[in-house]
Amino acid sequence: MIAVYGLSLLALLALGLPVAAAILLIGVFAVLLAGVPASIIAERMIFGLDSFLLIAIPLFLFMGNLMNVSGITGRIFTFAGALVGHWRAGLAQVNVVSSVIFSGMSGSALADAAGLGAIEIEAMRKAGYRPAYAAAITAASSTIGPIMPPSIASILYAFIADVSVGRMFLAGIVPAFLMMFVLMLTVHLRAGKEDLPRSPKTPNRDRLRSLVVALPALFIPVVLIGGMRTGLFTATELAAVGVFYAAVLGFAYREMGGREFVEASRNTALQAGGILLIVAAAHVFAWILAHEQIPQHLTGYIVSLDLATWQFLIIINIVLLFLGMLLDTTAILILVAPVLVPVVVGLGVDPVHFGIVMIVNMMIGLLTPPVGMALFVTARIANVSAMAVAREAAPYALALFALLMVITFTPQIVLFLPELVYGTAN
Repeated sequence: MIAVYGLSLLALLALGLPVAAAILLIGVFAVLLAGVPASIIAERMIFGLDSFLLIAIPLFLFMGNLMNVSGITGRIFTFAGALVGHWRAGLAQVNVVSSVIFSGMSGSALADAAGLGAIEIEAMRKAGYRPAYAAAITAASSTIGPIMPPSIASILYAFIADVSVGRMFLAGIVPAFLMMFVLMLTVHLRAGKEDLPRSPKTPNRDRLRSLVVALPALFIPVVLIGGMRTGLFTATELAAVGVFYAAVLGFAYREMGGREFVEASRNTALQAGGILLIVAAAHVFAWILAHEQIPQHLTGYIVSLDLATWQFLIIINIVLLFLGMLLDTTAILILVAPVLVPVVVGLGVDPVHFGIVMIVNMMIGLLTPPVGMALFVTARIANVSAMAVAREAAPYALALFALLMVITFTPQIVLFLPELVYGTAN
């Protein structure tokens, strides 16, 4: 039945039905087909949202939106420009570094692409970069956001797979910096083949000034990671502290007034509503999977194939990359993780490691048509076609795929920091 449900879901999405509606429709149909009381639908939807941890999602989104309207993103971009703007293809390198800094605050790829992207693409266009090139590197660099803590995708995965949010956050740090490295290396290599603009080196005095101006914003990741590691805050409480800190900074910088605050609140409500509606709908679908013991049947089938762990991981990566081309990140996590996590644990794969592998897969999906959301966001900002951006983004997607293979088969890259801080998981 899982094949029927999956194909039906893909068909509904191909017809243009919203993700949440498509998942809920399949779930309702499956519940009625199973002959159980229809009241289970509302019950599972409510139960799916009854989690203190999920409150962190709208709060982290709110923090990112507050930074977008309060001038914090502009200060981050200026500081990154002072550091690496004079390198070959300087503004493209600035784009990547800015995303790494901002991703330590927002936790969302699309918040990065939409917020910093507007500043980055306009600056690159004025400097002489092709709009499609500027949009492509902006889309590629935004994929670091859900890997670097705080990560909304990591919170969702931790909720689904029942693993520690703290471990998931720490597990993303090294892969995020490796993503930064491979993207900057790709920019450098491409710059050697193209005549890309180069900015003059920023004097040390101006570098120091930009650091001082950006320092309060740069302190946010320290507050977030430090608060969680010391046990002062849970992930949800940490998100609330982040919102308060971002709001104080916004008003202190005097670039955010009541209108901007309302705008950030409205954007957060729309974004969080979309994510949480998918979460609620997916819990109906997940209940059907559990009711029909599909994860257990799948585990038994895979074990019967007698695949080596590395063979299974290659197959899963191919499947996830394919799904990433068609589905939203939240939908993939909620639909696929409950099925796959018991299987990978049975094969001896650490669930935290597998969580990062899943999320990196989905970030590559943001750069691949037909549903690469980062492509569409940055293409709209740059006023170019999404396919033109996709062609320019192809080298970055390939570089990230190479890194994905390294992360998949070298688990200590992911697990080093969580084990260093929390010890080896039981």
